[in-house]
Amino acid sequence: MQDLFVGLPMAVRRYAERGSFGAWLRTVTVRLALDRVRRRTRRHEVALDLAGEQTAVSETPEVRWDLEGAIAALPDDLRMVFVLKEVEGFSHAEIGRLLGIRTGTSEVRLHRAVRALRRALGGGA
Repeated sequence: MQDLFVGLPMAVRRYAERGSFGAWLRTVTVRLALDRVRRRTRRHEVALDLAGEQTAVSETPEVRWDLEGAIAALPDDLRMVFVLKEVEGFSHAEIGRLLGIRTGTSEVRLHRAVRALRRALGGGA
């Protein structure tokens, strides 16, 4: 969020008032998030648990580390769809519009990402 608000004054200068401002702002936010995901794969980051945040009973730091590593190892196209759908909660139609792909392509990429994650985490195909 901080990156968004810091860069927003510069981005607003490029806003051409085509379409709704809300849709434009959402697109800027998603692109910023995708850039951050791409940077995370180049620069190894570890997410810290926030105080007071509950984790699942079966989730140990090792399991979380393995999952984050497996997500980071996904190809960019699969990782972007996975993060937008499963982490950010976007629909496949929204993901298609944001990434410039068809809805069906988003669905296929999510399926492939989940299959790759299962394989990487030892859960089979």
